[in-house]
Amino acid sequence: MKISLNWLKELIDFDYTPEQLDNALTMLGIEVEGIENPAKKLDGFLIAHVSDCQKHPDADKLSICRVDTGNNELQVICGAPNVATGQKVVLGTSGAVVPSAGFKLEKRKIRGVESNGMICSQSELEVGEDSSGIWILPENAPLGMPIAEYLGIDDVIFEISVTPNRADCLSHIGIAREIAALNGNKIKYPKVNIDKSQRHISDYAMVEIIDTEKCPRYTAKLVLNCKIQESPEWLKKRLQSIGLRPINAAVDVTNLVLMESGQPLHGFDFDKLQGSKIVVRTAEENSKFVTLDDKERTLDSSMLMICDAEKYVAIGGVMGGQNSEITNSTTNILIESAYFKPSSVRKTSKKLSLQSDSSYRFERGVDFDNIDSSCCRAAELIAQLTGGEVCDGIIDIYPKKIEKALVTVRFGRARKIIGIYISDEQILAIIKSLNFEIIESEDDFVKILAPSYRVDISQEIDVIEEIARLYNYDNIKSDFTSRIDFGLQQIKEELTAPEYRNSFRNFFVNKGFAEILTQNQTDPKSIELLGDDAVKLSNPLGEELSLMRTSLLNSALKVVSHNIRNGSNSLKIFEIGKTFKKTDRKDSFIPGILESENLLIANTGSTLPMQWATTSRNYDFYDLKGFVELFINTYGNESIKFDFKAEHPLFTKNSIGISYKKNRIGHFGEVKKTVLKHYDIEQNVFAAELELAIFYKLAKDNKSYNPISHFPAVQRDLAFLLDHQVSAGDVLNVIRQVNQTLLKDITLFDVYKGNNLEPNSKSLAFSLTFRAQDRTLKENEIDMIINDIISKVETSFSAKLRTI
Repeated sequence: MKISLNWLKELIDFDYTPEQLDNALTMLGIEVEGIENPAKKLDGFLIAHVSDCQKHPDADKLSICRVDTGNNELQVICGAPNVATGQKVVLGTSGAVVPSAGFKLEKRKIRGVESNGMICSQSELEVGEDSSGIWILPENAPLGMPIAEYLGIDDVIFEISVTPNRADCLSHIGIAREIAALNGNKIKYPKVNIDKSQRHISDYAMVEIIDTEKCPRYTAKLVLNCKIQESPEWLKKRLQSIGLRPINAAVDVTNLVLMESGQPLHGFDFDKLQGSKIVVRTAEENSKFVTLDDKERTLDSSMLMICDAEKYVAIGGVMGGQNSEITNSTTNILIESAYFKPSSVRKTSKKLSLQSDSSYRFERGVDFDNIDSSCCRAAELIAQLTGGEVCDGIIDIYPKKIEKALVTVRFGRARKIIGIYISDEQILAIIKSLNFEIIESEDDFVKILAPSYRVDISQEIDVIEEIARLYNYDNIKSDFTSRIDFGLQQIKEELTAPEYRNSFRNFFVNKGFAEILTQNQTDPKSIELLGDDAVKLSNPLGEELSLMRTSLLNSALKVVSHNIRNGSNSLKIFEIGKTFKKTDRKDSFIPGILESENLLIANTGSTLPMQWATTSRNYDFYDLKGFVELFINTYGNESIKFDFKAEHPLFTKNSIGISYKKNRIGHFGEVKKTVLKHYDIEQNVFAAELELAIFYKLAKDNKSYNPISHFPAVQRDLAFLLDHQVSAGDVLNVIRQVNQTLLKDITLFDVYKGNNLEPNSKSLAFSLTFRAQDRTLKENEIDMIINDIISKVETSFSAKLRTI
């Protein structure tokens, strides 16, 4: 937003230089992005009088001119064909830099005759396009006046950036209030003095608000018998100085008041309003409306519209319509000044991809007590500039008054937050300088009402921030000392880092996995894939981050998709992160939310990089299963079982559930193609997700040392014929139960289906390793265990020992 230094000086007295004002605004939290001084490039150029003009003796196209600046007379050589005696011209004196060319003017000789400057054209000064000759000024142009001052561009323009919460600073009065809080001077608010009229607005117009939630207040003034014309020079120059294009006197006034007070206004051609009536209501679904930019907009039922008795005439808080705009033929003008709900304007603006100076301010919140005064200010100026008559009275529909924020500020709390001692008197002085109204003042606190324009003030911390801001952050000295609490109070277990978290990380890093870190928030479509009822954020950054994730897999798939798009097709990743689910459990740390720490591992692409010595292959289900088993064997125990019948919405049937004492704690396998398609992934992905709470507990319990036996191991192989539906895992579990002391390892080394076997049967071959800690095993001991295993397997699965 652009702010004019001259405009500010009309509103408040101060003696800051542009550089000092830049620093002051920055310390007040208002970023100055740039300072533009259009008059600076015209330094050294002034209005002069050509007192004599003679032809150059040695050049037909040059003239020798005597030029009077008011203080002295200079000789200047000029090559323009239209220079003549008696003209008022613009003279560039020695030392001035010509804007269009960038060269510096100096005393020099041209064809043997001395020249002490340059008589300029409009194009050379970059104030116009005429380059046919020198710029001849009117005869009444003041002699010796700097041309910048004559043109009215002796101003400094500040380009400022205002944070979204400081809507009160989006105007010249808003910035003036900040300066007033700093130097203690009073603001010179524009006075409104409207001539009394015999006509009353209630005899001509009426306003009805149907949706009072989206439009709590609406005011209107009526100006009759206007003659729309071009704005006077002072108004055009003022708007142009801050980057606005003059249109006509009526429209320019609404823009002037907007930039002056921060209150958006809109002018309607009153004769185009059917029924002489304004109705504020929401639009009909899929209805159409043509805005001032000549574009047809499709509306929905959530959008607030300004209507007359028959049709839409404006989108509330965003933009007016073509069907009621002010033109040169307009004679009667209805001025709108309203307060629209910020969230409603923001949603409408975003849906329509339409932002204006008005919507920019309404979205952030305007001063709800300034609605009527801004309306009257605009009515007075329009009447003055168009010769119109302002009807007496004002329509002000305000069914439920908006309350100012009541805040209690504790002096001690303010000092503690800011970190230095500020006296009660200083705090009160700052509060008063910011126009907070003191309702009650005690020894240790003060109750205040925030000004109506400070929509960002709602609680104590907001006021404390204002105190620190006005005290000046430069006055708050840094304190780098630390205070350590040696109290015995323990941090809650839910807030402490698990002991084995880094051990789990190192486990996967050492296996060649890369760790990823993703956000706890996710999008609704990802949650839909899971079918979960997720925790919804009340104030999300956007829809794509509006829900708390219930699984790490969706976040990991986004990482996989991103890497594949960027050429990394082979991935081996893991993440340890939080998930959040709704719960009825009363023992949850956050009421209604179950927060758990999960492990996610995923493989996709090739197992090895391309090389000449080996042939690579793609990751498959068994690669993932191996990593999962290795993790469980390292940090879990025998109570953790595989559930081959478990299902999961993100995995195919080629997947396995993981349970601990019949409670599901995880799942792993091949991710469904439909899920991968959602993330634009066209290659297979194998993933596992486990809840880590039980592993943290078991890892702690598993702290034991098992010495390596000094005695030899005995290895035996067994092969069984079984029904093809029997899983190898079930057989392994039965074998393990036979003798857990001496049976140290079991490996499934062969699965066979085919010739020489009965239909619907298969052969599973296992390698068994036996070893004792205290002795060498004897053959009869091994044979007894082997016979036991054969008996158990044959009984449990109707199996037969395969002998061939």
